[in-house]
Amino acid sequence: GHARSRRVMASTGSSSLWDWGSGAFDNDGGDDDREEQDDADEEAPVYVPAGKDCAIFLIDCSTHMHEPFQDGVSFFQRCIHAAHTSILEKIISSDKDLVGVVLYGTSKSQNPGNFSNVYVLQDLALPGSKRVRDLKAMLEPEFDFRSKFGVSDTFSLSDALWTCSNVFAAAREKTATKRVLLFTNSDDPHHDNIAAQRQAQTKAADLRDLGIDLDLLHMCPPGGKFDMSVFFKELLNLQDGQEAEYTESAAGFDTLLTRLRAKAHKRRSLMKIPFTICEGLDIGVSVYSLVAEAKKSAYTWISKLDHSEVATRTRYWCGGTDQVLLPVNIKSFMEYGGEKVVFEKEEVAQIKKFDDPGFILLGFKPRERLKRTFNVKNCLFLQPDESVVTGSTNIFATLLERMEAKGVVAVCRLIPRATSEPRFVYLLPQTEQVDENGIQVIAAGFHAVFMPYADDMRKLSYARDLPRASDEQKAPLMKLVTKLDRPDFSSDQFSNPTLQKHFRALEALALELNAPEEFHDTTQPDTAGMIARAGKYTAAAREALFPAGYDPEAAAPKRKTTAAPRAPAAKKRRAADADDDGAAADAAPALTLDDLKSKWTAGTLGKLTVPVLKDACKLAKLKAKTKKADILEQLTAYFESH
Repeated sequence: GHARSRRVMASTGSSSLWDWGSGAFDNDGGDDDREEQDDADEEAPVYVPAGKDCAIFLIDCSTHMHEPFQDGVSFFQRCIHAAHTSILEKIISSDKDLVGVVLYGTSKSQNPGNFSNVYVLQDLALPGSKRVRDLKAMLEPEFDFRSKFGVSDTFSLSDALWTCSNVFAAAREKTATKRVLLFTNSDDPHHDNIAAQRQAQTKAADLRDLGIDLDLLHMCPPGGKFDMSVFFKELLNLQDGQEAEYTESAAGFDTLLTRLRAKAHKRRSLMKIPFTICEGLDIGVSVYSLVAEAKKSAYTWISKLDHSEVATRTRYWCGGTDQVLLPVNIKSFMEYGGEKVVFEKEEVAQIKKFDDPGFILLGFKPRERLKRTFNVKNCLFLQPDESVVTGSTNIFATLLERMEAKGVVAVCRLIPRATSEPRFVYLLPQTEQVDENGIQVIAAGFHAVFMPYADDMRKLSYARDLPRASDEQKAPLMKLVTKLDRPDFSSDQFSNPTLQKHFRALEALALELNAPEEFHDTTQPDTAGMIARAGKYTAAAREALFPAGYDPEAAAPKRKTTAAPRAPAAKKRRAADADDDGAAADAAPALTLDDLKSKWTAGTLGKLTVPVLKDACKLAKLKAKTKKADILEQLTAYFESH
């Protein structure tokens, strides 16, 4: 008989959480489809980083860091503020990553290696509300850093780096990446101690050997310039040309925070697969997803008794005998011509397999012949990966440069994993771009745009002999479009209001705030501003397109039907109820001119009904017009002059 499933939930102290970074690339199918493909995916040569991203904020606390940086706030406070903001963002974007904070240049010491002048403020752990509150407390005016931690200039940067290594080693979580983000405004911390410089450089090399990345977030010292060549170029092992990223030091908090965001969130590849250019010539590429829909964090079931997480288990029963079935006793079938075709699990995997995963170059075509609407999935982004094939970077860069110069795109076949269907993609080259601070804003690589098959194309029938607008009707519309033209608009300049409201409410609850931070929906249109810019053109377009006396606010006329007339109401509403309703309506508070001006300033005046707007004209001693758009123009002109 058919097998039916039932999910049984049981309370447990810990549960196995799904880590999206270790999931399969193509998850269009449901849970059952994922279960069928588990065995096949184990053999696919797709490498997705398993584990968590770990970052330690290593902050200089010596004397020069407590000098004013911007708006009278010290360098150290700005660093703590940046770390606090970054941790808040990690709670939203990647709350499964680990974060720690280590201070050096303090009089007091607290670290696993008992080094002097190094203080582990926060061990490596998940970003939590208590950690956020502790960092925020350090930003309060009454917080006295010198009395609690002390300040010392006799520190050893080697000891600080060694402490970071010990903190990483003590982490029990499985880690994928380890990074140390160093905050300082001193370009030569050991200017009079050659031995200390060499020790720091040696320890930095040890970190690289251990797979720990060291990066610098430097700030412009007071009255000077941060010179990378003095000490940090050798410490970071920068090659010729790589120091260009560090040419400009952060001169303000916004620049510091921008650089921290660029470095604190480690990019993770979806997969690492070969790219076959021709027979006998393969390179390795890492594939990334640049755009993914941001969603609310998923809730987790917990026990009402002790708040422990609830684990979910699935069992299968035979539909005919109610016998519990094991996975080995279950097969699958598909119907074809009314017949049930039964498959073994191995047969399903074999049917789904076409070829080994990878890109195969098929040829090139001119860039201008691409149809941007012919993409059926989110684009992927390719960069070279030396871990797959040594020498991939040089070949990748040469191919990118020549394709950009010739104005062509590459047509390839892509199989993301062993059980994925082959897809045609074209590779769109993209060159690197940096901003005025030397920070990379656009990375070099290829965009892989998915092309449709013939089966994916839809043919629509278009109505013919439709009425066309005359030149007199087009003229006001063209002026309207010109007045409302916004060439600089980009949707990525706006945050999702649903997510912002959701996470601010969670933040207020987690941090025990009195109320969530004030929220403003930036997607609301500026109705008053649009009317001020193009109101007269809107009225002209309406008069040109619609007949005289047309009122868009009026209800559409009801269609005549042949149905039998409805029976009269059995009973009229009592007069007392009507009197009560009238009293309730009279009790509604009337809007004043100040209330109306506030709504006009907020851009919500257009949400009021026509009767309310006419009453507003009476308050302003204006003769109200008939149409709503005209009334809004009257009130806009009035509030602009008052």
